[in-house]
Amino acid sequence: MIIRIEAVNIIPRVSQMKRFIYELQEKGIVEREGLFTEVFQVSKEELDSLLFFGMFNIHANVHSLKVQIEELCTLDYEYFIYTELVSLQTKYPSSKPINFELFLLDETDEFVKGKLGGVSAFTDWNGRMCFIVEPHVKVRAALKSVIFHEYHHHWRMSQLSIAEEDETLLDRLVLEGLAEHFVRVELGEAFLGPYKDALSETDARMLWNTKYKQHIHEKGEATDSFMFGCEEMGLPFWGGYSLGYHLVGWYIDEHREQRIE
Repeated sequence: MIIRIEAVNIIPRVSQMKRFIYELQEKGIVEREGLFTEVFQVSKEELDSLLFFGMFNIHANVHSLKVQIEELCTLDYEYFIYTELVSLQTKYPSSKPINFELFLLDETDEFVKGKLGGVSAFTDWNGRMCFIVEPHVKVRAALKSVIFHEYHHHWRMSQLSIAEEDETLLDRLVLEGLAEHFVRVELGEAFLGPYKDALSETDARMLWNTKYKQHIHEKGEATDSFMFGCEEMGLPFWGGYSLGYHLVGWYIDEHREQRIE
């Protein structure tokens, strides 16, 4: 099957960030939220979602933002993401095109820097893929890992015959577990993210039997606590991500003849 380059499309967020910074410099606009939604053509809800995932603070110092965007352009991470996605689309074709975007990470976001290697990302069921990245050369390996993880999400979603609102807790566990095993198969153990180490195998089995198994058919927001953790419910941080990795690993151990496809 021939995959055309158009299967991966760049949403021009880098050029929009440059324009946003230029407007701030030249016009001294104070009402930044309105300027952002105008330049990036997004709603207030979309802006809030991007900020939740760690996008740069739109009220940050303009000079600091300019230095960061210049560094991001020097590193050419937009092209790096593009070429990796094109390669993955060629090797593992999906039935939907990818529309990806790249934003600066909030320079004060110590969680993403310390826990996620400087890269935050998400993929939706419509082919949109968003990367929020610290503009530093040290994040390149983490970024490559995340590109592969997110591509697998896109690849699997394009094959599933369900809608996002019908996704169960078990679907989410398997989705995350498969994505990390895809990283392991394609790039090696050194590129695995932090999720797999959140639980030991013993703890994963215990949690599966005592906390998760009876909830695998639940859908919607009720599944968030099981994925991200909830102290009140006795669910560990990143518990679902780590358990998903173990679940898929146990399956692979029993089905060695099957390839990642």
